Amino acid sequence: MLREVHYTNNRTKHFEFETANGSRFDFRPGQYISLDFNVDGEKVARAYSVASSPHHDNRFDLCLNIVLGGHVSPSVFDLKPGDKIQFRGPFGQFVLREPPDPVTAFIATGTGIAPLRSMVQYLFQKPSPSEVWLIFGVREEADILYRDEFEQLAREHPNFHFVPTLSRPGADWKGHTGYVQKQIAAYLRGKQGFHAYVCGLKKMVNDVRQQLRHMGYSAKDLSCEKYD
Repeated sequence: MLREVHYTNNRTKHFEFETANGSRFDFRPGQYISLDFNVDGEKVARAYSVASSPHHDNRFDLCLNIVLGGHVSPSVFDLKPGDKIQFRGPFGQFVLREPPDPVTAFIATGTGIAPLRSMVQYLFQKPSPSEVWLIFGVREEADILYRDEFEQLAREHPNFHFVPTLSRPGADWKGHTGYVQKQIAAYLRGKQGFHAYVCGLKKMVNDVRQQLRHMGYSAKDLSCEKYD
C-alpha cells in the first residue's frame, strides 16, 4: 500500500510503500522488486530498484521517472496514498558486499541513484569505518535527487564524500560540472581496498567500467547495474 508520494522534480516521484498485511519485507541493499499492473486488460510487470535501506519492517521506497508515452509509468504516477499494488521480490545480485570495502564508491546518473541510496543509507545506519564516495551525475541542479539528505550525511560523517556533477549547469551553479567520468578521474585514483557500484544507462556504465579498468582497477573491483 502506498503511504506517501511526492515529486522530487518535474518528472520524478518518490514513493513510500508498506506491505498491506504488515508482514516484514526483507531485502538486501541494491535489490529490486517487480510491480505488476493491468494496463488496458494486459498484465505487465516492471522492475524497480528499492530506494531505501532495509528497515527490518514492512516499509520500502521507490524512485521513478515518468516515461512520456510509456506503457506502465503513467499508471504508477497516478497512484495516490492508500492505493494498493501487487509486487514480487526482492530480486537481483547488484547488492552491497559484506563486510563493506575499505573504500566504497557509488557512481550513478539519474534514477540510477535509487539502489545506491539504499546502500548508502545501510552503510551509515551505524558508524562506518569505510571511506565512501558518491559521485552523482545529472543534467541540471533540480535533478540532484535526495540532495538535502546526502549533503546532511556529508556534514555528519567526514568519511562520506558527496560529489554531484552537472552536465548542463545553470549560471548560478558553483559545484562540479561535466559527466561522472571527469570526477572519477579526479577523486578515485590509486585507492587501496576499493570497490565501485555503478548504476545508470548502459553507455555511462560501460564508459565508467572502461575508465576504472584503465585506472588500474580489475573486474572484481566493480559491480554494475544497467537501466536500459
